[in-house]
Amino acid sequence: MSGRLRLVAPQALAALAAGGLIVTLAHAQAVAPSVPPAGPPTTSSPASPSSPASTAPRAASSTEIVTVPVAPDLYVVGPGDLFQLTLSGRVSRTEIVPVGPEGGLLIPGAGLFQVGGLSLTEARRTVVSRLETELRGVRIHLQLARVRLMRVYLTGDVKDPGPTQVAATSRLSEVLPAAALLEGASKRNVELRRRDGTRVIGDLELFNRTGSQALNPFLQDGDIIHVPSAVRFIEVRGAVPRDGQFELGPADSLRTLLDLAGGPKPSAQADGCLLVRFRTPTEPESLWFQLPDVHAGKTNPPLRDGDHVFIFFTSRFHALEEASVYGEVQNPGVYPLVAGQSRLSHVIRAAHGFLPRADLSTIRVFRGVRTETDSEFERLIKLSRTEMTDTEYEILRAKLAARREDYRVDWFRLEQSPELDLLLRDGDVVRVDPLFASVRVEGEVRRPGIVEFEPRRSVEAYIRLAGGYSNRAAGSKVRITRAVTGQSLRWKDVPEVAPGDLIWVPERADKTIWQHLGTLVTVTAQVATIIIAVRR
Repeated sequence: MSGRLRLVAPQALAALAAGGLIVTLAHAQAVAPSVPPAGPPTTSSPASPSSPASTAPRAASSTEIVTVPVAPDLYVVGPGDLFQLTLSGRVSRTEIVPVGPEGGLLIPGAGLFQVGGLSLTEARRTVVSRLETELRGVRIHLQLARVRLMRVYLTGDVKDPGPTQVAATSRLSEVLPAAALLEGASKRNVELRRRDGTRVIGDLELFNRTGSQALNPFLQDGDIIHVPSAVRFIEVRGAVPRDGQFELGPADSLRTLLDLAGGPKPSAQADGCLLVRFRTPTEPESLWFQLPDVHAGKTNPPLRDGDHVFIFFTSRFHALEEASVYGEVQNPGVYPLVAGQSRLSHVIRAAHGFLPRADLSTIRVFRGVRTETDSEFERLIKLSRTEMTDTEYEILRAKLAARREDYRVDWFRLEQSPELDLLLRDGDVVRVDPLFASVRVEGEVRRPGIVEFEPRRSVEAYIRLAGGYSNRAAGSKVRITRAVTGQSLRWKDVPEVAPGDLIWVPERADKTIWQHLGTLVTVTAQVATIIIAVRR
């Protein structure tokens, strides 16, 4: 037998089963002309603007939208759904049967089954239980072959209001992505108006934060989805991942707000959290609460428009101070500190001491630059020396010295005087340089650079080794910066040059025409005074 077979009456099926005849039918269909086949929908040519089809709702392909298995207990059967009825055993055949516009499933030879509005589980139970009483020795399977498309309506603060077609498995979030909403649209009070007059509220923002599908309801045929403007807000600040302002939802509480904010951080202070709300439009009141009570449900008041929640941080949560040691030590790196107790010698011991080439007379400790502003320092630093009084100049020097965060430590003196053992702070950097027997000569010399150190060698000898003075040198103003202390001294006040010292030869200052004129006037006046005195 070839071709398509219609489903025969139960009496004929029984007769076929009794006679031992097995009938096989592959993909038999009994569908209404208006219902598309189970395959992908065909693409029609675009309608002209004047044709009625130009006002059709936006179409969606159910075969493209349904990406997860249908939940039988949640899916509601409706007109346009396609079912596959499979009989196996002594009689084998398959039928594709649609649900009609009135919600009926018409199986030829078996009658009409009213399945519209039932869940998929209930519809399957209704059909299979009735057929089992009429077909003996035949296994019956009824499954959903393809979900229907249905029409819903978008209104309110959406970019493209009007009707749209969606698969019957669609939830609210699938037709209202963020890109479909206008600025200022509500995401937490979306209203679904059902045909039966009931109203359901969808909370898309809380759904996106928590993943709770209860906040993201299924759509039904003819739903009107209304998106209002967001006008009521609550706020949370402090130790939460997403602090800020949130729209007030239909049933918000302290726990809901914490969920929106991502929950408290590990550093949040569990006790002493604060809820500030307004007793009147301008009069706030404070309510203290504890986070464990919120999670346990003991304290979870409903929130109101304008409520502010403050979650405070735990002081020095997981705080660990560190200092770095680099240079000529056995194990350079970063070492933890005990606040207020760790000293330079403790970190050097942790680094297992110095290498043989370490310069122990000049261990440098660098400390982070302070960020506070000093208006007086900012004013003085912009002035030249001639624009400052002597007092202002000394104040500037004192402030510069106070801002210097570079310390030099002589390890030999530290071992003799423990009070010189520097107390380290978080972020300090200790640098132990190698020992070089050399002296730097810079400034107005002919060949500035490094000169080999030799004990009892004079300052003049180092300058000669650097090529001697340049034509612009101020030889009487040579200064020496000590390697150990960092002090800048006149060369006459330094008994002996030490390794690492810097010899600086400054430039001779240029005299202006007014300075030359002043000198000439002074000399002329002195000569005139002498002449007058001689004549007398």
